[in-house]
Amino acid sequence: MPGDNGLCLSAAPSRGVGTRLPVAGPLVQAARLLDWDGTVVERMALFGQRVAVVATVDWQAHAARVTAGWGPVTDRMSIAMWEEWAEQHGTVPPPVISLTGVLAQGKGWQRVLSAVGGFVGFGSTAILLHQDHAPNRHCLITAQLHGVAVLRRGTTADDLELLQPGRSGPVPTARPTTVSRWVTELIYERLLADGLLTGPDDA
Repeated sequence: MPGDNGLCLSAAPSRGVGTRLPVAGPLVQAARLLDWDGTVVERMALFGQRVAVVATVDWQAHAARVTAGWGPVTDRMSIAMWEEWAEQHGTVPPPVISLTGVLAQGKGWQRVLSAVGGFVGFGSTAILLHQDHAPNRHCLITAQLHGVAVLRRGTTADDLELLQPGRSGPVPTARPTTVSRWVTELIYERLLADGLLTGPDDA
C-alpha cells in the first residue's frame, strides 16, 4: 500500500511542480561546465562516500506519487520486492529521479577519484580539484581510464577549468538494478527534505 512506507505525500497536485535551484557554488558551476542537466544535491552520503549528485526529475511521476501519497521508499528490501509486487498487483511507484552524474571535490586526487569511481555504472562522473592542487599525469591517465572528468578550481567559485572530459553517461555495460533504483529513491528523499523539490502548494 502507498501509505506503508511511512513517507507519504499528502497533497494532490493541482498545478505544476518544480525544483528550487540551490545557491550557486563550485559544484553547481562544475555541473554547468560539464553540461550536466539537473539539480545539484551536495553532501550525499552513498556507499560510505560523501559526494554531490546531479539529478533530473520526472514531473509526471512526481505528481502521480503525490496524488497516491507514495513518498520516497528508501528501504532496500522493499525495493527488492517490487518486481514480485508488480507481478502480483500490477503496480509499483514510478521512478521520479534520473541520475545524471556524480561529483566529488577535494585536494587529493586519489581520494576524490576513489569517491566517484564506484559510480561509473550510475551515470557520468567527475572530480573537482582545489586551485592549489594541479593534477599530475598519473591522475589524468587514471581518470581517463575510468571515464572520469577532471576539473580544477580557480581563485573564485566561478573560475573553473575543465582539464579533461569524461565519459557521458554510465559505462556501456550498466543496467538498471535494485541498487540503482534505491539510490534514486534516496536522492528523491533528499530533494524533498531540502525543499529543492516543490509541490503543488509552493511551486
